[in-house]
Amino acid sequence: MIEHALPQNSSLGLDGFPARLNQLIVQTALSQAEFARQIRISPGFLSDVIKGRKKPGTDFLYGIRSVFGASIDWLLTGEGTMFGRNDIDLDLLRNIELYIAVARSAVVDNDPTAKALLLLCQAGHIQEALADPALNDFLERIAPHSDLNLAAELYNSHLWYHDPAFRRRNLLASAQAHFEAQKPHDKRAAFANTPSAPIQINFGGSQRNSGRDYYEK
Repeated sequence: MIEHALPQNSSLGLDGFPARLNQLIVQTALSQAEFARQIRISPGFLSDVIKGRKKPGTDFLYGIRSVFGASIDWLLTGEGTMFGRNDIDLDLLRNIELYIAVARSAVVDNDPTAKALLLLCQAGHIQEALADPALNDFLERIAPHSDLNLAAELYNSHLWYHDPAFRRRNLLASAQAHFEAQKPHDKRAAFANTPSAPIQINFGGSQRNSGRDYYEK
């Protein structure tokens, strides 16, 4: 996949997005309800996005691009024209949303499968792990979290990496660090010297433990 760099002075975020979205709807000459129907979302959600109450996800953006041919660059950044080039890599944005969901599940929800997935990815064993049904079940049921501001920050900071495995590891680590930084500071733990217990999880016949040899047959 060929990746396109964003202009140095651009900012992938939501400033001005509702106004530009409304301009696009006016340009199509459709009602909000019909516009929403064509990109397969509810009119209420579209109304909330236009009013700035809710944030769009990558499926929302993909629908706009595929149905109306609008420039995602223009919608998100104001760069270019309404129907200009679509340089933003939506596949990468979708992957980032999934990585955010996995990191949130590991750090916020304390999910052992998500924790194991992060560890295996960092250790370079992700391809072997993907053969395990338990991990595939986890990936099937996890819902990508639509946090476009965080996704945009990670997108901009990792767009220049061309090695997919290296970029995936760093994106997951960055998303994990984001949620770790939001956890309350345990002041007592700062003075304690007790190591945390390793995390164990079984995928089929394999056992993975965090904090030591976590990829053992």
